[in-house]
Amino acid sequence: FFIGKGFAPVIHKPWEPTPELVREFGGDVGFVGWPEGAREQSMRHLARNGVPVRVWGPWPKWKAAPNLNVEGRPLWDDDYAKALSCFRINLGFLRRVNRDQMTTRSVEVPACGGVLLAERTREHEEMFVDGVEAVFFDHDDDLLEKVRYYLAHEDERAAIARAGRHRCIEGGYAYESRLTQILER
Repeated sequence: FFIGKGFAPVIHKPWEPTPELVREFGGDVGFVGWPEGAREQSMRHLARNGVPVRVWGPWPKWKAAPNLNVEGRPLWDDDYAKALSCFRINLGFLRRVNRDQMTTRSVEVPACGGVLLAERTREHEEMFVDGVEAVFFDHDDDLLEKVRYYLAHEDERAAIARAGRHRCIEGGYAYESRLTQILER
């Protein structure tokens, strides 16, 4: 049987996005993860269209471009959670090489109180209600349109962040709950 991804409540928790933490880890739109061609293409599309994107992970610094800030190092533990809490929108890209339908980031972002804007998949739609608990996109132009919309609608973005976190907790997405589901099965 299939058990979805989960989160560790001791690590994946909201951090208050103070101005200092936002400067250090966050921004308007961000991605925390490993390099892959399709991810880079989508972020470059946003950047070319004037959306500033900050990227954490082992991306080579030379991949930076106007509006694409490549930090060039991964984040772990509290720093990872701080970044997810301090981006106004967190991008949720899949790994094409793995044929993913979701990643751990798919659950960790909302668990940290962040807004997840992810690729539309059946598994994403089974875990979160689109436009209520997370937001899903179908292609790069759709991604750009939704980024622009949600950056301009603070109240809606905040409501999605709250609902996404609530779904993670009440939906039993914590690792302890996932383990209980496995053992009961």
